[in-house]
Amino acid sequence: MKTTIKLLAAVVGCLSFAAANAVPTTNFNFYKLDTNGATTDFTPNGVNGTNFFNGASGCSSGDLCSSKVFDGNWTKSLAGSLSYTLGEFTATATATSKPSRGDRVAASVVQDSVGTWTTVNGHAGTGAGLGVYHTFNHTSDDNVQSDDLEWLTITFNKAVTIKGIGLQKDGHANFTVDDKFKLAVAGASNNLTFKAGAFNAYDVGFTGTSFTFSTGCLGGDQFYLSELDVVAAVPEPETYALMLAGLGVVGFVAKRRKTR
Repeated sequence: MKTTIKLLAAVVGCLSFAAANAVPTTNFNFYKLDTNGATTDFTPNGVNGTNFFNGASGCSSGDLCSSKVFDGNWTKSLAGSLSYTLGEFTATATATSKPSRGDRVAASVVQDSVGTWTTVNGHAGTGAGLGVYHTFNHTSDDNVQSDDLEWLTITFNKAVTIKGIGLQKDGHANFTVDDKFKLAVAGASNNLTFKAGAFNAYDVGFTGTSFTFSTGCLGGDQFYLSELDVVAAVPEPETYALMLAGLGVVGFVAKRRKTR
């Protein structure tokens, strides 16, 4: 019996290790959008702007918006979403705000463009990313700003584990050591401290389907969400144990039936 338990434990450990190390990382590079129309730009789903607005249809020049925030022929609104699909994952960005410190209301998600963006060690070096518009005709403030005023939520089509987070400061620069922000996962608020370098937070480890970002930076700084690196959520060892236990029961029953 002890030998069987040890064998099961070894198998569960091997399965967990193999699963955790075999899952590929998917990089949502929101910062890869520039005003030159580069073919390598990272843009939302849709063809010819069918599910987002651009500079010619109600967003600031070069940017992409989830709703029309300029006056014009179309009805303007602060709502909508921007969706991005990479392989098995679809990430949908939505936004809310408290423009008058009252109830939270829908806002517009913006993917900010810059003249050019750069990559350092495979991650954002310079650039912008996703931000929030909460006021009509005011597109100069397109990042996530001010504690308890704007929230940016990324919802995935399946459970993921966040392996890395990239944020850019207002002005399209990287954060440094001891800068912080708030990340809400399944209703819980957490503060992460960034590491120095081109990418801000490695091996974050939060698992879920929906993640909400808001400011909590030292000095009240603002940010763009420049990148999210995710992997498919790996079942916990307990899940493998239950699976193996079920297989054991099936085998035991089959053996008893055979001996009869």
